[in-house]
Amino acid sequence: MILARTFVAAWFLLAFTLSATGWFRQFSAATLFGIGAAASASGFAILHWLSETFRGFTRARGLKRLTLAQTFRFFGILALIKTYQHVLPALFAVPTGAFDVAMAATSFVVAARLVSPTGRPRKGFVAWHILGLMGLGMSVVLAILTSSTRFGLVEDGITSQPMTWFPMSLVPTFIGPFVLVCHLLALVVASQPQSRT
Repeated sequence: MILARTFVAAWFLLAFTLSATGWFRQFSAATLFGIGAAASASGFAILHWLSETFRGFTRARGLKRLTLAQTFRFFGILALIKTYQHVLPALFAVPTGAFDVAMAATSFVVAARLVSPTGRPRKGFVAWHILGLMGLGMSVVLAILTSSTRFGLVEDGITSQPMTWFPMSLVPTFIGPFVLVCHLLALVVASQPQSRT
């Protein structure tokens, strides 16, 4: 548990530092979102497949904590604000921001109502986490499609490129991949015979 917290803290500090210094601006939004999603999902799959230690780690995670980790998605409010300020394209930011806020808000209900006192998932728990993954996939696709004018979906020259600016660049480099991994962990733990609270 200490190792996991140390890793997440180091990951956040690295992403925050590179974001704050503007290092991510040299990349396209499509690149950041694509690599962030692919690296986190594939890294999780490879570790789970190859490492018994990692599989043991996943089995020890509590469903309530993994669900409440989705509160990070309240950061989606920033996307809605930036849309209003004409910084981000509505096609990307409105569904992304609204979906993220909805997932963050409902995570409290899911953790309280859809996880039993013994740590077992109740009906609807798995579906909620799958919905969360689908929302992340939607955001990545929309970020890529609005990252330039080549797809014909951008109006008034407003693209998703500002997602490479601080603090928005924390989304594709830390928040998005982190909540994606938490969704995957929750689904794996939910499939196990026993789960902790």
